[in-house]
Amino acid sequence: MNAPATNAAPERQPPQRDDLPRPDFQRRLVFYPDRILRTVCQPVETFDSALRDLVAEMLFLMRHHRGIGLAAPQVGVPQRLMVSCLEEHPLVLANLEVKDCGTPRDFVEGCLSLPGVQVNVRRPERIRVTGYDGYGQRRSFGAVGLWARVLQHELDHLNGVLICDYHHPEFEQCTHCPLELPTELLEERKQQSRPRTPSQLRRNH
Repeated sequence: MNAPATNAAPERQPPQRDDLPRPDFQRRLVFYPDRILRTVCQPVETFDSALRDLVAEMLFLMRHHRGIGLAAPQVGVPQRLMVSCLEEHPLVLANLEVKDCGTPRDFVEGCLSLPGVQVNVRRPERIRVTGYDGYGQRRSFGAVGLWARVLQHELDHLNGVLICDYHHPEFEQCTHCPLELPTELLEERKQQSRPRTPSQLRRNH
């Protein structure tokens, strides 16, 4: 996910950071319309040094491209893994799930894999998240505001859902999508990313 837009002139905000050291990483950012962006990713099963190396690459690429969140399929890896960093606080989560939520709110989102595309997306402002860190330790916490939005944005990526799937028909830049999914399948994938409300949880028991 991109950082929220500011009032600064675009030409003063270069798309990449050149002040970061450039380690010899092999992976690169994946851009639309690469088909891996439509992959429903597999759970992370092994929490080893190779996974932590992947995390380091993802964090570097995210910062290099001035992002605040990045999912594994965006670097060509179909695993349920994401990284984020807000206010210099990095977060790594594997196999994340959103358990419950608060009131939804509209917010314009951008995506590192879809340069120049911005879409107004309605998501819950407050969520409860569970997952595992890079060492396989279980994590459970609440997230609000921008943290909650980034986590849901990256969870969408892990289910093969893109911000352009939330577009309104009049948005010309989102028509004739080469990665378009059947409506039924797309809604099913979106549902996998959506947190369940307490009333929905009660109905399931």
